[in-house]
Amino acid sequence: AQALAKRVLSVQRDATDEARLKYAFRLCVLREPTAQERPGFIKLLDRSRAWYLENPDAAKKLVGKNQPEGIAPQDAAAWVATARVLLNMDEFLTRE
Repeated sequence: AQALAKRVLSVQRDATDEARLKYAFRLCVLREPTAQERPGFIKLLDRSRAWYLENPDAAKKLVGKNQPEGIAPQDAAAWVATARVLLNMDEFLTRE
């Protein structure tokens, strides 16, 4: 999850969360998020970012050595949390 978040944030450096989410989905499940999935993932990002803003030590710990250069720790941690969900989707775990 740390490596996926770092890749998304590094490759999509100046992108919006929406564009980054599309990129992450394409990396993981070879498609873009559906209209039903997109709001939930954006909400997860927003809530995670807010939580890590209040808990900066937890953000640094979660990101570990995979802190992307020029990205705030709370943003990186929010993306690690989101990447965890992506990597645990049934569609990712059991490709058909």
